[in-house]
Amino acid sequence: MEAILNPFGRIGPVTFRNTAIILIAIGACFSLLPLIRPELAALSFASLVLIYPWIVIWVRRFHDAGKSGKLFLVVLVVYLITVLAVNRFIVARFIPAQPPIDPHFVWASMVAQMRANALPGTIASVIISLAFALVVNEELKSDPAENAYGPQPTR
Repeated sequence: MEAILNPFGRIGPVTFRNTAIILIAIGACFSLLPLIRPELAALSFASLVLIYPWIVIWVRRFHDAGKSGKLFLVVLVVYLITVLAVNRFIVARFIPAQPPIDPHFVWASMVAQMRANALPGTIASVIISLAFALVVNEELKSDPAENAYGPQPTR
């Protein structure tokens, strides 16, 4: 639990990978809520709670490599650009064309849009998140000894 709450110290590549997979799975469950029941779409915003644990594990993983946790911002910017591009060009292909706005059918139109976007959006998000987490994790080499951020993490 400390791995996702305390931004100080280090976590190794295995702990980072395992924690990232858990966070991705939780986020995917939240993203699929509109597909199951449209009334639960508002709960998908609860996935914003996952932002802090993501920041913590990235910062601690950079610390493990002897780098500043601020490098997380570079990963975040590249991740956001990638997600926006994928949503704009790929996921948008799965969403039906917007019908003319009719006040009587606004809710039905919103539900149709949420359901159409839930699965492709979740699949794209999971693939991108896994790719970023696993590739960057593999590229960051752990300091074999104690560094400025603490002792080498235990497995």
